[in-house]
Amino acid sequence: MQEFLSHLLQLHRERDWARAARRCGITPDALAASVAAANREYGQPLVHPGEPFQGFTPAGEQVVAWARQFQSGVEALKLSLSAARRRDAVAPLRARRSVSPKRLALPGPDAQDLDLMVGAALSAPDHAGLRPWRFIVFTQEQRAPLADLFEQEKLRRDPLAPRADLLRAREHATRAPTLLAFVVSPRAGGLVPVREQWLAAGAALGNLLNAAHQLGFGAIVLSGDRCFDAQLQAALGLAPSECLAGFVSLGSILAPPPPRRPEALDAVRSVWVPGAAAQGMPPARSVDGQPAGKPG
Repeated sequence: MQEFLSHLLQLHRERDWARAARRCGITPDALAASVAAANREYGQPLVHPGEPFQGFTPAGEQVVAWARQFQSGVEALKLSLSAARRRDAVAPLRARRSVSPKRLALPGPDAQDLDLMVGAALSAPDHAGLRPWRFIVFTQEQRAPLADLFEQEKLRRDPLAPRADLLRAREHATRAPTLLAFVVSPRAGGLVPVREQWLAAGAALGNLLNAAHQLGFGAIVLSGDRCFDAQLQAALGLAPSECLAGFVSLGSILAPPPPRRPEALDAVRSVWVPGAAAQGMPPARSVDGQPAGKPG
């Protein structure tokens, strides 16, 4: 039915059998057969017979008007479904939140889950395939020795740290069901600038966090002063050229984090205005025409 309605609409638009057939991608004979089928469907002639084109009957004009409404509704439905599919496609990315370790519980991801997460990290953009990053996994048996290292690092920064602060430092090593260290390993002297390698590392870390979310786990990356401690870095096996970027806590979500505060897209998006900077004008404007970074 929808096919011969589209044929009728093309014929009404072109007012010519041959042109309408070409627009439909069929032969004139096939178009005539389609119109004949429409006549049978509605039980009366919709197009006056004859060549050249003789026009639509009153009933045909009514069917064309209805077909336009029908086609408009179909197109609106297609657009709505397409928009819904696009929203659904990025919904997991928009829904991802960092989840505090206090909101994480057992079970954490198993070895297969971690393989999937690291595999996702390996799919992140990476110029020249340098992989300027790596993860260190801490097993449950290694948590207590890691807690000792965290406590020692705290004492190096604050020899008079109270017992509560030392216990809190130890807890950072033991609380999360699963704990990883994220290490950035830039390769100097190559064609890829170090700053781009840091971007690649950040993309890999983002992929791992998104993969954790997709697998149903909560995750967060925490850094702090301890990540700059040379003795801790050496104890974890880092080379002098490597950086301890942070620790990734993973686990099942015990309590959801608070909802994300809505953000204006144009706070982080603008349109470049050629020559504006040379003329003393703002160099970029937001999508709605307002100066970039300023509310409309």
